[in-house]
Amino acid sequence: MIRIYLLFVSLSLIFISCKTTQKAKTVNPTIQHLFPLDWIGDYEGELHIFNNSGDTTKVEMQLTIDNPNAEGYYPWIIRYGEDDIRAYGLEAINAERGHYVVDEFNSIRLDGYLRDNHFITRFGVMTSDLLVDYERVAEGILVHLYITGKDPINTTGGEIFAKDTVPIVRSFPIPVFQSALLKKR
Repeated sequence: MIRIYLLFVSLSLIFISCKTTQKAKTVNPTIQHLFPLDWIGDYEGELHIFNNSGDTTKVEMQLTIDNPNAEGYYPWIIRYGEDDIRAYGLEAINAERGHYVVDEFNSIRLDGYLRDNHFITRFGVMTSDLLVDYERVAEGILVHLYITGKDPINTTGGEIFAKDTVPIVRSFPIPVFQSALLKKR
């Protein structure tokens, strides 16, 4: 009798925990924001710049995304502090595939891609490689910028291990990481 009782209690606990886990998955679904229309607005926050020496710099950052202009560009204006203003234009190349271009209007055009609620662009400048991730979240836009060197710091693999050829893998230094939560004004 005690065995049956313990078995019943054990099965009940397992059933309840499975049900709780299932509910937890459906309670907090990700909100899909229509890009770029649901992103339009004025955002501001503090950009934190972390470097490899452990120093952190902070600067005020603003991002303005506006309705399309007569040329079809969505104005994409970034401000760092008071004086550093960068006025770009966002152009849809293939919206169905999530392909856009950020035009700097100086012969530089950066390809970017919408993946889920992330607008991501990756490009190289001189000796650095940059990955910029703008994520639309409930609070506003979360910005992460990773700056890496173009030359690997380490190369491993490229050998035969247990009869399998292991691919060559390159690791790159990340001297700078920047992060900001920009809230809608």
